[in-house]
Amino acid sequence: MDFIQTLIQTIWASILLLGWIKVAIVVVAILFISKYQGLLGLLATALFIAYLAHWISF
Repeated sequence: MDFIQTLIQTIWASILLLGWIKVAIVVVAILFISKYQGLLGLLATALFIAYLAHWISF
């Protein structure tokens, strides 16, 4: 449970550090893509998660 809580806090801190404008742009882009192309929406979500994981690890 501690690991999950630490992970959520780390992701939240990274979102705050990225800035709300960038996060909003990414979320809107994912929603727009997923509305029209289900597979591309899934790919965009996976890429965003991979970006956060890469950004957190460095």
